[in-house]
Amino acid sequence: MLVLGDLFLQFGNVALFLLLNYYLMDLGYEDAQIASLHSTRYFGVILFALPFGMYIRGKRLRPVMQVGALLTPIFGLLLILSLDTSSELIQRACFMSWGISFLLFHVPGMPYILKTAKSDNHTASITLYFQTFSLATLTVGILVFFLRSGGLQLDLKNVLLTFNFISFLGFVFLLRLPKHELNVQKKRSAGQNSLSSVEREDIRRITWAILPTLMIAVGAGLTIPFINMFFAKVHGLGDAYFALFGALSHVLVMITATFIPTIKKHLGYVTGITGLQSVGVLILIVLGTTQFYAEMPWALPIALGAFMIRQPLMNCAGPLTTEVSMYYVGERNRELVASVQSAIWSGSWF
Repeated sequence: MLVLGDLFLQFGNVALFLLLNYYLMDLGYEDAQIASLHSTRYFGVILFALPFGMYIRGKRLRPVMQVGALLTPIFGLLLILSLDTSSELIQRACFMSWGISFLLFHVPGMPYILKTAKSDNHTASITLYFQTFSLATLTVGILVFFLRSGGLQLDLKNVLLTFNFISFLGFVFLLRLPKHELNVQKKRSAGQNSLSSVEREDIRRITWAILPTLMIAVGAGLTIPFINMFFAKVHGLGDAYFALFGALSHVLVMITATFIPTIKKHLGYVTGITGLQSVGVLILIVLGTTQFYAEMPWALPIALGAFMIRQPLMNCAGPLTTEVSMYYVGERNRELVASVQSAIWSGSWF
């Protein structure tokens, strides 16, 4: 149920990821304005993540995820509609609320899996959970291509609204989540949800656990939010075709994901993670340098090829990084680490 719920919630998230910048450009927003609006979303997540992680520490996660699953599509719709107004304050409030509501659902997801799945199935469960974004990107990308290029010719606003309405199905599936969770503390001591309750050894482990995320996020935060703008302004690629190639790249992600348990078995965490990330960074450099010869006819094919190869490399490392960090910090710190990692990603995009 969690995977199905996440899949439908990702429909709205992916649609906004693929098309929101195109829609903002169509409305006449400049690059700096678009970046500023996105920064508002990530700033809200940064402020909220750590207190939220402390609050849910040791608590039942199911109700929190259900609230997030309901609020995410609501604020997604309000965000799209707010762009029809001239109020920058309303727009920023919607961007921030959308980011925080998705945090409510997304952060408890991984700790919830580790609480409810059998230990032998952790790697497979985490990998499957990570693939919901890929499957949603594949589905949304193909549908957007036909909705925008086919007979319907829907405008971007209606496409975004459609997928955000579909996201409400995620809340329906989350209502059916199993109620039983391991390691839920019924009696909680005073101050247990404050930073002072985190022991020195826990702080050391948490610091080491988030370092890989920090290093990966710094580079990704400079590219991922604006990759569609790069293809639009440097290579002249339209939104429908970007959505299509984004979908195709996640076919590769889903295929390579089946090899994650094998990679873990034969290479281990360290070699598997660093190897995949290192090659992914090199491919990203190839992608970025196409800007210097964008006028050449072979620049766009190279950029698209690099884009599609990079996706599975970077995404395959994600489940391994998450699994090893969750094991390393221990059961009582998983919610806190998930929140800190979310704050790091948002901070890098901010």
